[in-house]
Amino acid sequence: MNRSNQQKTVVIDLILLFVLVLWTIQLFLLITGLDAYLGGEKGILWPIAASSLALGGLNLKLVSMIRN
Repeated sequence: MNRSNQQKTVVIDLILLFVLVLWTIQLFLLITGLDAYLGGEKGILWPIAASSLALGGLNLKLVSMIRN
């Protein structure tokens, strides 16, 4: 494996690690949103949904970078 392929592999591994961290944060937001909804706190749901959508968009962008 030459140096260029090693660098590409490292970059892909780092992107996948970052995607995994972002998915974990999204799962935390989902759990927090469900807890707030079941607890009757409806004011926090829209910011949680917006944050989750932003993280989802970032994840899609990162995954599309891997394919190129």
